[in-house]
Amino acid sequence: MENIKDSKASRKYHGIKKWVFFVGLFLDIAFLLILFFSGITFAIKDIAVNVHPNFFAVNGIYFVLISIFMYVIHFPLSLFEGFYWEHKFELSNQTFVQWFADSLKKNALGMAVGIILIEAIYAFLKISPNSWWVWATCFWLFISFVLAKIVPNVIVPMFFKYSPIEDEGLKARIKGLFESCKVAVKDISTIDLSTKTKKANAFLCGVGKQKRVVLSDTLVANFSNAQIGSVVAHELGHHKHNDIIRLLIVNTLATSVGFFLVKESLSFAIVRYRLRSIDDIALFPLIVLALMVFGFIITPLMNLYSRKIERAADKFCLDQTKDKHSFISMMQKLGEMNLAEFDPGFFTEMFFYDHPTLKKRIEFAEKYKIS
Repeated sequence: MENIKDSKASRKYHGIKKWVFFVGLFLDIAFLLILFFSGITFAIKDIAVNVHPNFFAVNGIYFVLISIFMYVIHFPLSLFEGFYWEHKFELSNQTFVQWFADSLKKNALGMAVGIILIEAIYAFLKISPNSWWVWATCFWLFISFVLAKIVPNVIVPMFFKYSPIEDEGLKARIKGLFESCKVAVKDISTIDLSTKTKKANAFLCGVGKQKRVVLSDTLVANFSNAQIGSVVAHELGHHKHNDIIRLLIVNTLATSVGFFLVKESLSFAIVRYRLRSIDDIALFPLIVLALMVFGFIITPLMNLYSRKIERAADKFCLDQTKDKHSFISMMQKLGEMNLAEFDPGFFTEMFFYDHPTLKKRIEFAEKYKIS
């Protein structure tokens, strides 16, 4: 393996981003604890009731107000990490206005999905206090399917512009990969990621015969066709292994456990604090806190499973392309462009990495015997 190490810039870039993550986590926990134990959560609910007393209206208004508060609290960190820090390392191509517009759109989308989930969860809480967590899990699964369906044609165009691949040689290479694996592909496109960042990316989206290969224009402009073929072959491996379904099943199981723990937490809070009912929206901070604690505990396991899936996709890529050199050079260049950590260490990988580290992926490719 070539002697490539984490640069000072990479270590500094990711080191500060980790601090930002933990500061943000602390802010979330502090805000939610203050919200509940100070009684502010009940005051916000009263405001919502005064606006409109309907059960669903109260829940929606409460959630919107809390979401706005959390956006404002996190804004300085988001501005620092998403705008200032990206510009400091010359990774961002956005003006402040462009970045802020994207920030508002992302949060508006998150709020819209959040309202749908909150309204459904509290409806289940009201209708079925003992088994609501089962129905909530089923609804979460349904929403996941819907989002997977609409992301390519609805969500992505809100942030990026699709364009057809102009390089016929690249298009033929990608189609050849799909044909050799007997997988149908509807479209091969690029997105104008360069309007936002210098980083490169690619993904395979859509279901059934509506699958679409999406390459960032930064990837197409800076990588050879063979290197891009390795990227696409890796994504194709996820499809052949049914990884989306497998991850959905694992995430659904994890979600069901999380909702069950929320149920137990709410039941305890009702008795401990002599609250009226489990479907009181003022208890929302406890729901979020319980899910945050569970999420923190389960993250290493989820990342471990994800890294296993990614390793299998790398194997598939190498077996299909039979081109170690292009895979390794692609990983090295991608790491340089994205200012990735080469060898971040055990605990960082455990909590922050759902892919194997750059070092491990390159070492694996060098030692792998192509079938």
